[in-house]
Amino acid sequence: MTDAAEAIAEAIPRPEEEPPPARIEAFSDGVFAIIITLLVLDLRVPREEALGGQSLDAALMRQWPLYAAYVLSFLQVGVVWSNHHTMFHYIRRSDHVLLVLNLLLLLCVAVLPFTTAMLAEYARAGHAERQLAAMVYSGALCAAGLFFSAMWQHALRAGLVSARADQHRLQSLRFHWMLVPLLYGLAFVIAWVDARLSIVIYIVLLVYYALPGPSVVRWQTRRGARLAALR
Repeated sequence: MTDAAEAIAEAIPRPEEEPPPARIEAFSDGVFAIIITLLVLDLRVPREEALGGQSLDAALMRQWPLYAAYVLSFLQVGVVWSNHHTMFHYIRRSDHVLLVLNLLLLLCVAVLPFTTAMLAEYARAGHAERQLAAMVYSGALCAAGLFFSAMWQHALRAGLVSARADQHRLQSLRFHWMLVPLLYGLAFVIAWVDARLSIVIYIVLLVYYALPGPSVVRWQTRRGARLAALR
């Protein structure tokens, strides 16, 4: 059988197989789009009657926590969506467990507009309030990371991924995504000490999973292939 015929045969599910994940991916894309849209609703135009003698530019500058939280959370959702897209590039079949885990992931990501608004509102509040807001924000991201990693672990164990995919890359992605709940869990613990430091961790994780993270995966893939060739 030629490569093209094998690819076609793999793309067509057999009657006893689970259905392809197209509906899961399409539904998830719609939810991610709605979440990102909802984030902007917390940005408020200062009312003229509420300026109280101050200039508009001063009133806008006073709202800097809202802008910072919006940008941070927009990028957070964008990075989750990007990695979700990468995951489903390899997943060829779905099952009920994958569906449930994906819904739980969306449950945690969908709460970001609420946790973002809380973080922005209490960024300049007292230590206890700022600490709690940062912990709630970190907790939601940590839970999302747990379900994201669990989805990939299940997809590998249940054989839902493409049989033609590079196994070394699949395992590299496994390690790559296992770190998500651990690192956000670290941010949750650090928020107990200093909420501002936990925000620094969010930014570092955004940079890692948005930019150099895929490079690390490629390095791990090449390393795994070299080690396998030496055995």
